[in-house]
Amino acid sequence: MGEAIFAVIADLHGNLPALEAVLADIRRRGVARIYCAGDLVGYGPWPNEVIERVREENILTVLGNYDDAVAWLRPVCGCDYPDEKSRVIGEHSLLWTAREVWEENVAWLRQLPASLRWQEGKREVLLVHGSPRSLNEYLLPEKGPDFFQEIKTQAGADILIAGHTHRPYHLRLEEVNIINAGSVGRPKHGNPNATYVLITVGEQVKVDIIEVPYDVERTAAQIVKAGLPPELADFLRRGGW
Repeated sequence: MGEAIFAVIADLHGNLPALEAVLADIRRRGVARIYCAGDLVGYGPWPNEVIERVREENILTVLGNYDDAVAWLRPVCGCDYPDEKSRVIGEHSLLWTAREVWEENVAWLRQLPASLRWQEGKREVLLVHGSPRSLNEYLLPEKGPDFFQEIKTQAGADILIAGHTHRPYHLRLEEVNIINAGSVGRPKHGNPNATYVLITVGEQVKVDIIEVPYDVERTAAQIVKAGLPPELADFLRRGGW
């Protein structure tokens, strides 16, 4: 069986410089296929430009919880905030983003599927934003083996790929690979670099977690200029709360 390789990006969150840097890195590596695990908008100052870029690249994309909240004007985004201040900042971001996204892009978000399923050789792949049962469930690695056994059963796939946590990882549960792509636009792994994953499927499944530096200060400055909370700029600089 020959090897197949593809990239998965996730949680772009309106951060155009980060997305451009990641797409350039993927092109440099000669990878043609790219999938997106959702959350194109929210928190970042370029929601329309990010949507347009993904559309231009014809990247197959699933619906994220933030995409869903903006597309359907929901009062909350389904995010898990660590404290009350973070919740207030998140609500400000949601209202700002819902006002900014063009009608054409809202319509595009509304047609995104909740999941994508396809075959890579003998293996079945399932791509979701949160989990197989909810677009805003966090598949955090510290939840332990019993939790992931349940998720594995519900996925019904050999390779499960998600986003939403903003923390990249690769877990092997017997014959099943559970992969998180991290975050392009709002990483939470402790440094500002954007992350994505390269997945090679052959006799084995190999996952490379790629970090890509980008012009964080350009995004931070635009966040402030757009009238978004400056704490969102500080979040990017730190790579997390």
